[in-house]
Amino acid sequence: MPRTGMAWKGCSWGGILLLFWVAPGCRPSAPSLAPSDSPDIPGQSLPPIAGTFPRTAPRINLPDPRTSAPFRFEEIAEQVGIHFQHHSPLTPERHAHLVYGSGIGWLDFDRDGWPDLYCCQGAAYRPGTPPREPASPADPSDLLFHNRHGSFVNVTESARLVEAGYSMGIAAADYDNDGFPDLCVTGYEENVLYHNQGDGTFTKQTLPRATCPGRLSASCSWADVDGDGNLDLYVTNYAQLGPKDYPLCEHVEGGKKMYVVALPRLLQALPDSLYRNGGDGLFADVSAESGITSVPAQCGLGVVAADLDDDGDVDLYVSNDMGPNFLWENQGNGKFVDRGLEAGVAMNRNGACEAGMSVEAADFDGDGRLDLFVTNFFHETNTFYRNEGGLLFNDVTHEIGLGAPSKLRLGFGTCAMDFDRDTFLDLLVANGHVHDRLHEIGRDEPFAQLPLLFHNERGLRFSEVSAGTGGYFAQPHVGRGAAAADFDRDGDVDVAISHLNGPAALLRNDTTPAGGWLQIELIGRISNRSGVGAVVTVDLGGQRLVRTRQAGSGYCSCGEERLTIGLGNATRVQRVSVRWPSGAQQSSTDLPVNSFLRLIEPR
Repeated sequence: MPRTGMAWKGCSWGGILLLFWVAPGCRPSAPSLAPSDSPDIPGQSLPPIAGTFPRTAPRINLPDPRTSAPFRFEEIAEQVGIHFQHHSPLTPERHAHLVYGSGIGWLDFDRDGWPDLYCCQGAAYRPGTPPREPASPADPSDLLFHNRHGSFVNVTESARLVEAGYSMGIAAADYDNDGFPDLCVTGYEENVLYHNQGDGTFTKQTLPRATCPGRLSASCSWADVDGDGNLDLYVTNYAQLGPKDYPLCEHVEGGKKMYVVALPRLLQALPDSLYRNGGDGLFADVSAESGITSVPAQCGLGVVAADLDDDGDVDLYVSNDMGPNFLWENQGNGKFVDRGLEAGVAMNRNGACEAGMSVEAADFDGDGRLDLFVTNFFHETNTFYRNEGGLLFNDVTHEIGLGAPSKLRLGFGTCAMDFDRDTFLDLLVANGHVHDRLHEIGRDEPFAQLPLLFHNERGLRFSEVSAGTGGYFAQPHVGRGAAAADFDRDGDVDVAISHLNGPAALLRNDTTPAGGWLQIELIGRISNRSGVGAVVTVDLGGQRLVRTRQAGSGYCSCGEERLTIGLGNATRVQRVSVRWPSGAQQSSTDLPVNSFLRLIEPR
């Protein structure tokens, strides 16, 4: 679609509100059970941890709007035209980058109001070949699927996105503020930007190249870290896996010898990268001057950008593999200090570093503060850090029911969404191992694993509800990325999931809803055009919901830009307030449920 075809492009609106109403292996074997690894027992209240901070925010008790119907999802990717097969053939030596898989992401690239789907592709390991090059018809490529009112068409070729190479992460946002979302795609040896031309095509722009060969980058996230109105880019770097000295791991157990994926501690970790947007389409590597290289490098996998201390600027949380996680506190000028250890989020409550595969930041308990949820390795648990305010967090994984169900899973991608529209954010986790041969030595750690789905019980506890949710949740998968969007525009949130060497899945949400919905699109004018970093508060009269606009989270994935908010049993929305990244405040009052709201930042 040409830029001039956009009805709203270039209009000089000031604080305009548009409202539309819509009718209704080398790792150690299983450790002994540690004190914090006790099973989750319904009704059990574990003793408080010494040195942690009690909750001070009051809880709001409302009539439970949830119906008795369970969650229900149907896998429909092939049915709606998403034909994608991930391709990452494992070598006999089990080269590490081949098992980590690729992410998946949503973006409305043609601005027609329907989210399109980008699937990142792997590649065979061929040392010495260029990292990215135009693909032949026989080569697998990343694919872009155009959403045409709920059905999808492969438009990769016409969009000029056909390239071979190992892609891992994706994040979409409008980095040049021209009204069309652009892409960052990370991967093995090269990270690239794809600039949206506004006519249905993209042009490639390479980020500053790594100084070391074999760099493996994972997740990425857009954020305006210095407050200049332009989106900057944070990229997690996992390790240097150069072709001349690629670290391999030969494992011997029970007299049997085999190659397995090398442990992170055997790899050369690389510092993450921060690229500052100059506003002219060019990016500068400011990793050192920003402070993010001031601590020892770790094997970074997940990243989320959000205002974790509620001071008006964006912070960064990075989940690292078997090393301390980072919490980069923004000093207000685009420079960062790591507060992970003192904030209580560098390790779990036992002081142990975990796998840190992916991360979500969201207000799960309704107190207005953003909590952190991190997925981890088999025989660990996923970890939930409750935000106590003042940049202090408390690991309450077991108290809220998220420990035991994840103990025998290896979690990768995750989504925090209100799947039943009862106003509380639920959790989905895609699971799958990185070691595919453990059964050969008698280890009961399956490669393909069942996904997990958790219902948020009014901000107090999570209940695992995977069973009976649909056929996808009854079958094991080698899950990797997960990203949420309302692809069919029916008011509830659906999920796309990527799999290692498997087809992409699209889970249509067929859950009987507990209430209505509100969808919000944010358009910045002083702030970045995508509204990334904005904080939205929805007042339902006695209950306030806080949601944030992010661009890249989970494992190597990104959800759609439109916010979908469940409203429970509310019949009207009293007020919607937005705190824009620029600091501007905006609000709209007395809105109907089941409606779409477009908010344009006032000048």
